[in-house]
This record gives sequence, C-alpha cells and structure tokens, in this order.
Amino acid sequence: MNKISWSNSIWFFDIDDTLIDTVSTTIPASEEIRKVFLAKYTPEQAMQVKNNFNNIFHLMMAGYRVKNADEWQLVPGGKKAFDKILEDIENHQIRVKEKYGTIKKWSREVFVKLAADKANLSVTPEIVNKAADAYWLILTEQTVVYPHVLELMQIIKGYSRPIYLLTSSDGRLRMDEKGQFDYDPQYSEAFKKNRIELLREKGIIFNALSIGDPEDKPNLNFFQKGLKIAEQELGCPINTEHAIMIGDSFEGDLQVPKERMGFGLVVLFQKDKIKLKIIDDHQIITGNLMEVTRLLN
Repeated sequence: MNKISWSNSIWFFDIDDTLIDTVSTTIPASEEIRKVFLAKYTPEQAMQVKNNFNNIFHLMMAGYRVKNADEWQLVPGGKKAFDKILEDIENHQIRVKEKYGTIKKWSREVFVKLAADKANLSVTPEIVNKAADAYWLILTEQTVVYPHVLELMQIIKGYSRPIYLLTSSDGRLRMDEKGQFDYDPQYSEAFKKNRIELLREKGIIFNALSIGDPEDKPNLNFFQKGLKIAEQELGCPINTEHAIMIGDSFEGDLQVPKERMGFGLVVLFQKDKIKLKIIDDHQIITGNLMEVTRLLN
C-alpha cells in the first residue's frame, strides 16, 4: 500500500451512509410523510405514498451502488427499473436541467411527488414541501453514527490533522402547480448546511464543509470546490498525495479523487464488509473505518 504519514495526512469524508446511516433512518423518517398525507387522504392512500417513497429511495440507492453489469440482477427491477425512475425524476426537473445542465437525483420533494403519482393522487406544492420538510426533520433528529466513526475522528484530531466533509446536495427543490420543480442552490445548500452542523452535537468533528450545490458528485468541480475550501481553511496548497478520501460509492465519491486528482488513498466503506480488501496501492474496501489507521506511517 501507498503509505501516508500521519503528520502530512489530510482527511476528506463523504457523510450520508459513510459517517451516518441514512439508509436505515429513511424508514422511520418516511412515517412523517404518511402522517402529512393522512391529514388529507385516506389511511390506505397515505400508507401507499409512504411505501412508494421508500421503494423509490431504495431503488435509487441500489442502482447508485452498482459497480458492474452483473450486479444489476440484485437491483429490484434491474437496470430497466432504475433507468425508468431516473427518467421520471428528470421529467420533473426540465427547468433545472435547462439551467444547470443536470438534475438533482436525490430530491426528496421529487420522490414524494412520484410516490403520490404512483398512488394516483393529485398533490399541491404545499403538501409536497410539507412532507419533505417533515421527513428531513426526523431523519436529522434520529441520525445514527456508524460504529468506529467517532473513535477514528478522535484519533485524527489527536494527531492534529484536519477533517473536511464533502457531501452531495440534498436537492431541496420547490414544486409549482404543474408538477415541475425549481432549484435555488443557495436555498438548497442552506438546508444541508444546517443539517450537517447538527452532527457536531453527535460528536462528528470537522474543520470545514463543502456541499454539492450547484455542482454535485461525481463532477470534478464538486471535488475541486471541496479542495479549495480545505486549502483556504489551512492557508496553504494541499499535496493530494497526502489526501485521503472516504465514501460509500466508488463512482460517486472515490473515482475522481483517485484517478483525476491524485489522492494518496481512497477508502470504500461498505458497512457489512467483514474483512479489509486491498484493491491496489491507493484503494481499499472496509466495513470498519478504524482499519484505515493501520495504513498510515
């Protein structure tokens, strides 16, 4: 393995499903969506929206983590279902794509709208926004930090090394009366910043935060923005050979830092991974982030 010294190390982390268990928390958070819909629709319809929302979320997550063609058989409905949900998401963000050249794939507001569509319910912008707000509130309050995360961060800080968080946008969009969504990067970024700052109360420590608004993963500009924020905070340029990037998706979190930015080490976190796997001199896969400390001089 490429050995990075503790004294030079610069640490970058993804957040959702790397430091905190967002996937597991989405189920209790989606109960708040059901409650919002219950105020206007039947219990059966409200439950259907909740179930549809969770199906959309888990399909997106499964597709996001596919690394090769063989793994599509593990995705509910396969690549066809994943491509279809992406198409539906894009169709609700026509103006967003026209203005920014891309869409916000993980917008929970869009997920709520699609979940209601699948239940054959006509919804207003107010109920969509209210449901998304309620979801995010509970997801934030019930955040679960993965094992070993706090221990690792304390060790990093014990060596007086900096920690930076590079996180994708939450895609906080606003729906109009025709079911189309608009995107204000400052509005969306402010929501995400508030959510992440609350993680300090749970023991997650960091020097600075970079959010994917407007440009998101895996765009090179997303990572360059994070690197620039870190350099500004440190007051000096960063030699990326000393940089470590940790995330739960190779394509989303690690490929650009490894292949285009020359990071010294990238770490793919898979929470069910029992044994550390070395991919090459610059990449490992692990289910225990404390394993990373073994790789530093």
